[in-house]
Amino acid sequence: MPVFNDDTLNTLFGTAAAEDDSLDRFKEYFYYNSTYDSINSDLPIRILVGHKGVGKSALLRRSQIGNSEKNQLSVWIRPNDIQELRDNSIDQSFNSIIERWKVGLTRIIALKIISRFQKDTIKLNDYLPEDRAIKHVISFVHDYVKKLVPSLSKVDAAIVDVFEKEKKIYIYIDDIDRGWTASKPDIVAISALLNAMRDLSSEDPRLKFRIGLRSDVYFLVRTSDESTDKIEQNVVWLTWSNHEILCIVAKRILTFFGEERDQREISKLDQSSISRNILSKIMDPVFHGRGHWSDRPIHNVLLSLTRARPRDLIKLLHGAGRRAYKEHREIISSMDFESSFESYSVERLQDIVLEFKTEVPDVEKLLLAMKPTKIEKRTSMSYLFTMDQLSSKINKARNNVNVRFTNGRHVTTRVIIQFLYKIDFITARIEEGGVIKRRYFDQSRFLASEVADFGFNWEIHPAYRWALQPNDVETVIASLDTISSS
Repeated sequence: MPVFNDDTLNTLFGTAAAEDDSLDRFKEYFYYNSTYDSINSDLPIRILVGHKGVGKSALLRRSQIGNSEKNQLSVWIRPNDIQELRDNSIDQSFNSIIERWKVGLTRIIALKIISRFQKDTIKLNDYLPEDRAIKHVISFVHDYVKKLVPSLSKVDAAIVDVFEKEKKIYIYIDDIDRGWTASKPDIVAISALLNAMRDLSSEDPRLKFRIGLRSDVYFLVRTSDESTDKIEQNVVWLTWSNHEILCIVAKRILTFFGEERDQREISKLDQSSISRNILSKIMDPVFHGRGHWSDRPIHNVLLSLTRARPRDLIKLLHGAGRRAYKEHREIISSMDFESSFESYSVERLQDIVLEFKTEVPDVEKLLLAMKPTKIEKRTSMSYLFTMDQLSSKINKARNNVNVRFTNGRHVTTRVIIQFLYKIDFITARIEEGGVIKRRYFDQSRFLASEVADFGFNWEIHPAYRWALQPNDVETVIASLDTISSS
């Protein structure tokens, strides 16, 4: 049995950011879904959209590894590479900003390819002076690499050979929303980048752009710039079902123990089988804790606390694993999970505060104002609201919290509900035929419309409830009796 120290936990479950894991381990446990196929289509632009923690960077990393395995030429553009391009004044015309992005992107692509082959042995400006613009990147790179053929290593020669045949360059742009403030200049910069990508790929579809964007960033850009309707067909939403998230962990556990099993075989297993036969290798397959969760299969408990984000489950497993290590246990027990719930909840609340405080400066005060009142604590429905009840609670919160949006958006109760839904603090819920159906913003963004009511109720996601009610664990557990894994 593994000893659950930090090294083992990172190898077993992966790190919080999968792109930080070793290449071999990352390739071994990576879980493929339909989004991976969409990103790797031959279309010039793929815009990968999803919440923080859903695996955008991991998917882009695996896609670029796939390029390398096929000896295809690719470049990875990071935020610091394009920082100067983002520092545009909004006083410039939008078309001028787009042109600046186009010139800047082509230079960055060319310089990265030059440094890819020349490494540190050449001054980049000898090949591409600062005042030189590039109109045809593919032709520039082709002319450049032809001169290198006699001196290339076997690996580099193979890449050049494939490029000579395909004339394609794959461009990956990730973490573009780092430092995002939801301000007008930020929105303009991202919008200009997307338009520049569209122009460049229209001029030469052999340039293959793949970019990752947080869903809230895309939502603000999409609703602020009418020209983005032209790129909407290039958007690929990265979402996961609860079953897929469970399969992600199952594959990591199996590969950790050296078991080779086809991913399709794992995905066909029902969740109870995954708990009994795979999760049980390292944890209690049944939760023996208190309240309504007692004697429930462990997957019901774990999936109830995730926000449809694989990283949530990885964080929860890391926390419980550290507790098991501290207690010298050979498997992660129900007590380890139960004792880690509060810290997990606090960390998730802190996540969204840090993620969205630039968009709503007083977001922390707003979220904490949603904690149950003394009267609400007496019921198990203290986190469940009708639209009218939720509106009433928010109106009371606004008496003590100055809610404002950095981009100047007009504040109404419905706008705040839409914001809470967008950040996954609340989820939509409806009961049909005795079955509870839940919807996240990524799935049904218009459920919190300012002008329509679709009949859904709302609930504060279980991931945040310990943070809102830290001194009343029993009541928090009682409020979870209606949570299902569907």
